[in-house]
Amino acid sequence: MRPARERLTAWALLIAAALWLLPANLLPIMAVTQAGRSHASTIAGGVWQLFEAGMPGIALIVFVASLLVPIFKVLVLAVIYWRAEREDNPLASTRAYRLVYWIGRWSMLDVFVVAMLAALVRFDRLAQVQPAPGILAFAVAVVLTMLSAHAFTPRQLWKAEHGNS
Repeated sequence: MRPARERLTAWALLIAAALWLLPANLLPIMAVTQAGRSHASTIAGGVWQLFEAGMPGIALIVFVASLLVPIFKVLVLAVIYWRAEREDNPLASTRAYRLVYWIGRWSMLDVFVVAMLAALVRFDRLAQVQPAPGILAFAVAVVLTMLSAHAFTPRQLWKAEHGNS
């Protein structure tokens, strides 16, 4: 794939990921049923429930991993792609790209946690956890950001600087 085409693909995937983050954060990610009562929870709602339940450390981890990191990844990738087109400081952009790429390994943590809870918490009518539509939107957003990062390579930053694009 040519560098210009790679950048367009990376941009398209990144924009799609950003759009999927909206339903991922607005729709419930899981529904918990306890003693016959069902309660659906968004990511932010889950963070707040953890905080209220006296688990501020876990609430902070979920907040960072589920809300801040996905938005951070989209914003940093957008800046990197924009800088690649402007031949601006390839070393800093390459370092930022490596950071985002490394963070990508941990991006599916939320999906894994909801899947584990759904599989483990099955006490008939007493308690159940079921995935909700928001978790699918979150997984799609995560996969799209990972594909976007894969479509773009830091090599493009250096080629742009030397005029070989």
